[in-house]
Amino acid sequence: MKGTRSETLPPASTRELFGELVSEASSELGRQPSPLASSYLVDLLDARVRAAPPVVGPDAPPETLAESLVEALLADGSARLARLRALGDRALFDAGFFGARLKRSTVGVSYYRDIGSSAYLRVSHGTGSPLFHELANGFAAFVEVLAEVGERARGRQSVDLLGLYARYQETGSTRDRARLARHGLIVPTAGTDRMQ
Repeated sequence: MKGTRSETLPPASTRELFGELVSEASSELGRQPSPLASSYLVDLLDARVRAAPPVVGPDAPPETLAESLVEALLADGSARLARLRALGDRALFDAGFFGARLKRSTVGVSYYRDIGSSAYLRVSHGTGSPLFHELANGFAAFVEVLAEVGERARGRQSVDLLGLYARYQETGSTRDRARLARHGLIVPTAGTDRMQ
């Protein structure tokens, strides 16, 4: 029988790797997450690497973020908070690690940012946790950190400058602006329509 991903990856090595990548990305982007938030990002990345294949069929979780949000809001007590946290985690990971793919979907990174930030804010209100308050208020910055981690983990590849510029126009990401500038483009403030 073929082993799961969690059986093939030593836990210490992935946690160390993700710890270094999160620290380097945060520093390069000028982000200063709390130690607890940095640790949470490392845990999130590690959990996603070790995740079992998705469930298919009638027991599968909702496919869209909106469906997941409705399901979470209909739940009670601790089930509601657990579902909201899982929704925030999913939105953060997908928007950060796979944000480049989202520009080709019907919803963009800003949709993921809005849903994820809202989910974490509800968890913060329900628990009084400063961690989830930080995740909610800094969601866009954490997306940028995970995007940088994803790029480093995959290795630097050729850049789709038009796609990168379109995403910058949508999100106003300082990371995307800096990447465009590194490629020699004079980038206007987000929301304007001229690039030089």
